[in-house]
Amino acid sequence: MTVLEKDSVLLDALVYSVYQEVLVPLYYDACKTDERTDNLYNPYGRAAIDTVYARDWEQAGKIGICRQLQQVVEENRGIGRPFRLRLQAELEFLKGMVYYAMAQRYGGFVTAANGEGPLFHPAGKRATLAETYRFTIDAFRKSMEHLPVERNTVRAGKTAAAAMVLRVALQAAACVPEEKAAYLSLALQTGKEILSDSTYGLDPDYAGLFNSFDGSRNSRETIFGICRLRAYTSFQQTLMQDLVVNQSNAKMRKGYGPLLHDRFDGWSKRYPTQDMTDAYLVVDSDGLAKRWYETGRYKSFRPGQDDALPVLYAHRDRRFYASIVHDSSRYFNSIVFTRDSGNLNTHARGDGNEITPTGYYVRKLLYETKKVWYTDGTDHFLPLLRLGEVYLNLAEASCLMGDSRQAINYMNKTRMVHGGLPPLDPTTPLPLVWASYQDERRVELFFENDRYWSLIRWALWDRRPAVGELDKSVDGIKISADGKSFQILKSVGNVYKTAWLAGSHFLLPVPQPVGEPR
Repeated sequence: MTVLEKDSVLLDALVYSVYQEVLVPLYYDACKTDERTDNLYNPYGRAAIDTVYARDWEQAGKIGICRQLQQVVEENRGIGRPFRLRLQAELEFLKGMVYYAMAQRYGGFVTAANGEGPLFHPAGKRATLAETYRFTIDAFRKSMEHLPVERNTVRAGKTAAAAMVLRVALQAAACVPEEKAAYLSLALQTGKEILSDSTYGLDPDYAGLFNSFDGSRNSRETIFGICRLRAYTSFQQTLMQDLVVNQSNAKMRKGYGPLLHDRFDGWSKRYPTQDMTDAYLVVDSDGLAKRWYETGRYKSFRPGQDDALPVLYAHRDRRFYASIVHDSSRYFNSIVFTRDSGNLNTHARGDGNEITPTGYYVRKLLYETKKVWYTDGTDHFLPLLRLGEVYLNLAEASCLMGDSRQAINYMNKTRMVHGGLPPLDPTTPLPLVWASYQDERRVELFFENDRYWSLIRWALWDRRPAVGELDKSVDGIKISADGKSFQILKSVGNVYKTAWLAGSHFLLPVPQPVGEPR
């Protein structure tokens, strides 16, 4: 054995380095899956988008590193057995994360002929959906045996593994219908066990949960996340680079304004759709939560006379302001206008390059305390598992079990604490509860690599042959220069995809020659 392998501190650091190698490409970068749906519009490079997902099939290296390190840890008798077991459990957790990524994308993996597990090699056999989900959940359960109970948001613990069991079980219940009841029961049992731990709680500061490094990493709501430190991370390696607009006073078209207090040097390429922003409800004067176009203020609005902004953006769900940059918002140190002739309007650049086609920008997961410059170092933290999702997974499982009151109880947690919305009436009929739940999940988990997979899961529940939200046009908004009228722009563009990845695809095609296209 080498000195490195005998040194527990260095071995611990080596195991921790695998977190980045496994999680960044499969889960951090995957937040971009929102642009495959009606949440975000990306007008660039549509023909090339899915090459990265085809490459996701090649996971032999990640599994191989985890297995090799597990063997190194096992053979190292220079460190105590409890410590060895913990390191092996962390690596088992990371293997489970790879398995689940494969299950989501391809519905399976290639296993050894003796059933020992994924080899990702053509010499094996393709696992069935049932085998895939069973194997994945078993990996997380196995890891739970020796993962620590103590909360650590940057290393896997028992609660993180349990949260993954809950997430995987919910997806498995849709993908393996013959085992639906068993998986829903597992999801409910696991979720209730997580809630029994008072260590965790919903964070009333939703903006701080995502838009601040310290707030995100240290929040009581965060169970586990991906931590990227400025020592080895530049802005261009983070999600932030592609969220920030590229605009300055020097680049601004003549007659547009007002002047900015910042020079923005991002590469913005994903923009919230009007359909997405519509899902953030308004608390109307009667105290009820409604879509903005159902409110009394909208019904009494006089185009050309009244200010449109209170109609469009006042009294919204608090998550709207934490997640979306809209007309007349503060953005870094500037007040920005996406309206006609505004400083961040679609046509506000003098060189003819268009910026937001929808009238919105993403704020969620963006740190506005420092200028985004692509080569500068930055910290960034993505909450990968958090209590908000646990409540919503429990709400979905309860809905599917026909328990609408319990579903409402779980859903009201995020709706009230994060959204500042009134509670959903406990007598609401189940079909309306389900519709409200879908909107609640959409706004709560916006830009967290959830909607794409949830839409597929919901289509499977309903036995629909296609997922319409993955194959539709997206809308935007156009506000007049004086702010007294507006127009919803229909068909700004289509959901970001290649020709072969349409709404009828529930799984990505397996690259040849490993398997047949699905």
